[in-house]
Amino acid sequence: MISFRYFSLMLILLSAVSNLLADQTIIVNNEKDSILTIRSIKLSGNKITKDRIIIRELEFSINDSLSTVKLDSLIVKSQQNLMNRSLFNFVTISKKVDENNCYIDVSVIERWYIWPIPILQFADRNINAWWEKRDFSRVNYGIDLRVENFRGLMERLNIILQFGYDVKLGFKWSIPYLTKNQVFGMGLDGGLQLNHVMAYETVDNKEQFYTSMDGYAQKNYFGRVSFTFRPKYNYLHSFSVDFDQFNFKDTILELNPEFASGESRYNYFTLSYSFKLDRRDYKPYPLKGYYFDVGVSKVGLGLFENEINNLIISSNFDQYFNLINRWYFAYNVGGQISDDKNRMPYFIQSGLGYYPNTIRGYELYVVDGQQIALFKSNVKFELIPQKTFNISWIRSKKFSEVFFAMYANLFFDMAYVSDIYTSDVNPLSNQLLWGTGIGLDLVSYYDIVLRLEFSVNKQKERGFFVSFMAPI
Repeated sequence: MISFRYFSLMLILLSAVSNLLADQTIIVNNEKDSILTIRSIKLSGNKITKDRIIIRELEFSINDSLSTVKLDSLIVKSQQNLMNRSLFNFVTISKKVDENNCYIDVSVIERWYIWPIPILQFADRNINAWWEKRDFSRVNYGIDLRVENFRGLMERLNIILQFGYDVKLGFKWSIPYLTKNQVFGMGLDGGLQLNHVMAYETVDNKEQFYTSMDGYAQKNYFGRVSFTFRPKYNYLHSFSVDFDQFNFKDTILELNPEFASGESRYNYFTLSYSFKLDRRDYKPYPLKGYYFDVGVSKVGLGLFENEINNLIISSNFDQYFNLINRWYFAYNVGGQISDDKNRMPYFIQSGLGYYPNTIRGYELYVVDGQQIALFKSNVKFELIPQKTFNISWIRSKKFSEVFFAMYANLFFDMAYVSDIYTSDVNPLSNQLLWGTGIGLDLVSYYDIVLRLEFSVNKQKERGFFVSFMAPI
């Protein structure tokens, strides 16, 4: 979603870009490696965030006795933990030493947390797919009332009122910590979505759309209950139960009998489990560390007549390196497998081209299939190292304290999609696909990432693409 918040922050950022070339001084503290005992931890700047939310992310406690080297390492990790919670624009952790006693100061600059965000969203899979048609009727509008860090407890509350091409009315409440030890959490999600236009088939790896002139082509009522378990800083287990009810116009089933296996109404449950191990230095745009996830979803539990019955397993592994000086390298290996004995109805089928299964160079295509394998890679050069500056005419530190960085990159991505059902009309399946090119990435506060890329793919097609999140 391209939001008013995003563009407002970009305008503020660009208005002060002249400050980026200011010199910075790096101070190296060469302390003797002695044993220090932490006597106090002082927090400042958290006017909304509860103290216990910050303390939860610190990898040290009062009365811990640690070597100087070990403590410095834990301070860096704790700072990364806090930044990756998306609660603060800046986190500074410093220590004061008096003989063998250590006093920790944690200073944060909180973000702005209440965003009545105007919705301006393209109904297509991404902005590049929309630009190919440039059809302004295919735009959604409305408001997404988003309260981040709700109650100062890192909770997120969303109320969505979306109209236009697609209608969506919904709410979502994420509660990361239910218990006193801040290990268990839960989430609630529900609403309805109404579509006048639906993709009913894929031909030549392009979605074919049906437009209903009277009423909605699709009605979807959905609900979810999820539970989380986070025993350590970098580990997260998630379990969810979803319910969906779909109602389709008969015309869609006539156009493609496999769209919903001949059924105009579908009810089904989905059980999902996922595990994430996240050791990235900065989640919105990592430069060092690694990330791993694995997920298992059982779609359909046999509770309804003619219900979907499929098992989907997916996994990703990302790794990030500092090669030398200002050069960085990152790669991603990922994939998805599903039970190809039970054909999935088209409306729930996935493949290459749907987030997160994407590669650069094929933004305008979808490749439906049952098995997916991906490889992505990036070599980056830090054109502008991260600079921190102040916009003097903005009084609030939530917006006036800004950081900015810029990277040039060379990328190469590959993918293979196995499809045993529609490969005769979709030639990009069952073959190795690749795309390569160059890009420019801009990174700033509030998790802003803007990517400008020029790519060429295996079919020798060239294109310029715009994206708003890190590719790996």
